[in-house]
Amino acid sequence: MRASFFLLGCLAASSVAAPTLLDDVYDYSEDLATFLGKVSTYIEDAEDLFTNSNSCDTSKISLPSYASGLPSPSGEKPIYVAVGRGTQNYTCATSTSGSTPQAIGAVARLYNATCIAANYPDLLELLPGIVYKEQLPSNEEEPLPPANLELLGHHFFRDTTTPVFNLDTTDSRQYGIAITKKQSSLDAPSTAIQGSNGAVQWLYLTTINGTVGDYEAVYRVDTVAGSAPKTCQGMQSVFTVQYAANYYFYGA
Repeated sequence: MRASFFLLGCLAASSVAAPTLLDDVYDYSEDLATFLGKVSTYIEDAEDLFTNSNSCDTSKISLPSYASGLPSPSGEKPIYVAVGRGTQNYTCATSTSGSTPQAIGAVARLYNATCIAANYPDLLELLPGIVYKEQLPSNEEEPLPPANLELLGHHFFRDTTTPVFNLDTTDSRQYGIAITKKQSSLDAPSTAIQGSNGAVQWLYLTTINGTVGDYEAVYRVDTVAGSAPKTCQGMQSVFTVQYAANYYFYGA
C-alpha cells in the first residue's frame, strides 16, 4: 500500500511539473503526453485502486505478450523489474563500408520500476521510449524522471559475451549480482522506437556461476534504439549507440 502511495505521489509531482520542467527536454512528445495522461487517470482513480489493497506485489508482474517468442520463465518468479538507460558499445576494424560493426557489450544504469510493473504495466511499457530522450542525472543517486525511479544497479559486460547486472549499489542496497549468458533472442517488434539504426533485440539470459542471489533468468524487452549502423563507413574504431530497455529479473 505505502509503495503505491509513494509511487503515485512521485508520478503526480512529475505530472504537475511537466509543463515547465519537461517541455524543453522532450518537446512534449507523444510518448510523454500518453504517459502523463495515464498518470492523471490513475491519480483520479486512486481511491478505487487502493480499496483493492494495491501494493508492490511482484506476483502480479508478467512479461509483455510479445515476449512469448522467448522461452518462458519455467516456474521462476519475478524478483525485480528495471528500466535501463545507457549505451550499446561497438567496435570497427576500419572506418570503411567493407567493415561491419561488432558488438562488445553495453553499459547502463538500472532504475527500479518493480512497483510500476506490478501495478501499472501500461506505464512501464512507455518508460523506455521516454527515458531514451532523457539525459541521465549527473549524480546517479538522483532519481530518474519522469517517474522519479531510484537507482537499482548497473549493467555492464565482464567480457564481450557475459552480461552482468550488479544490483549491489550501496551498503544499504545489497540486492545481488546476476552474471548471465544469452540463450535466446527475438527481433524487436516493428512498433519499437528505432532510433537511427533500429532497436536492439529482445533477449532471454540465464545466470551462470558467480551469480549472487536467487537470480536465474533476465529478460531484456521493450527495447528502444541501440543498434549499430550496417557498416563502419565513417565510424570510429570504438563507438556507442544510445538505448533504453526494460529488464525483468526472475529467480527462485
